Amino acid sequence: MRMSLFAASLIALALGACTPPAGDGGQQLAQAPAGAPASCETPAVPIALGASVSDQITAAAGYPENARYFCFQAPEGGASVTVTLSGMSTDLDLYVGSNTLASVQGVDISAGQNYEWKSNAFGTDAERIVIEAPRAGVYYAEIVSFQGEASPYTFSVQ
Repeated sequence: MRMSLFAASLIALALGACTPPAGDGGQQLAQAPAGAPASCETPAVPIALGASVSDQITAAAGYPENARYFCFQAPEGGASVTVTLSGMSTDLDLYVGSNTLASVQGVDISAGQNYEWKSNAFGTDAERIVIEAPRAGVYYAEIVSFQGEASPYTFSVQ
């Protein structure tokens, strides 16, 4: 069976549209990792429970350019989920919310922005959030460079 050049181009275009976004450190995920949500709202990158990702936040003048996003799936009946951010060279903060990316975008509640859990201690010590008896479903995490400075980081979900 011969395929026309037009049909082959359409297939290649469709396959390219299904590829998740790359991390800023050049990391390209061809598909969601096993155990991660099948899809996340853009620009969040899926991560499986028990996994970690090391990447870099580049310097940025403001929000949301100084933020990175991940999503993960909490299983039915899980006792807890621990989200950790470590390995920073500048002050990074961690926010987690459920169901939608909007649940973590922004850090100023008075301005109508929200999150459900936060860890925003000053400095470069590890940030850690423990979600006790999480509801089954998709959760979003936001990593923000407090002063817009570049920094490496390691993000993990256990």
